[in-house]
Amino acid sequence: MNKLKLQSHQKNYREEDLLVNVKDLGPDVKENDVVEIYHPEDDLPRLLLQIPSTKDDVTVQKDTISIEQSIASTFQLRIYKDVIVNKVDPKAVALELVELTFKDQYLGRSEMWRIKKNLVDSVMYINKKLEFCAGSIRCQVYEMWAQGEKVACGVVTDDTKIVYRSSTSMVYLFIQMSSDECLATEKQ
Repeated sequence: MNKLKLQSHQKNYREEDLLVNVKDLGPDVKENDVVEIYHPEDDLPRLLLQIPSTKDDVTVQKDTISIEQSIASTFQLRIYKDVIVNKVDPKAVALELVELTFKDQYLGRSEMWRIKKNLVDSVMYINKKLEFCAGSIRCQVYEMWAQGEKVACGVVTDDTKIVYRSSTSMVYLFIQMSSDECLATEKQ
């Protein structure tokens, strides 16, 4: 169990969702490991993130972790407070189903298959925005299920079912009343 100070960063500063000095997490934590992050006093859902590839230019202070600002606010993580960071077994947090929404684009079966293969062994969290094929395919995580319950985050495995929902198709129902009907009801 590691206790670190929480900071946040914006996407335009660094693309990674998580910035951490891997040495602060202990010798058993390495690149691509899944960690859970939470405040010790809270009973809120715990955030799961993957340790990004280790780079020498990570500018995070010792005993500090930085999470992308929108993710931290979604999971109600308070900046400058202590958080617990633990390594998690991906099988224990495996997802059964992930629902992705997309709009204003067409996804064929081959793109859906490629997206699924690309997502295996990655961490998903609610409202996560995904881009594939240099940004030509964009979708967002809408819902996730694990062990028969709705969850806020988890890990995609080979057995995870991916459901694609288009939010482009909408139905508008217009009802027009003629002026004759209005006049008839006024006279009665």
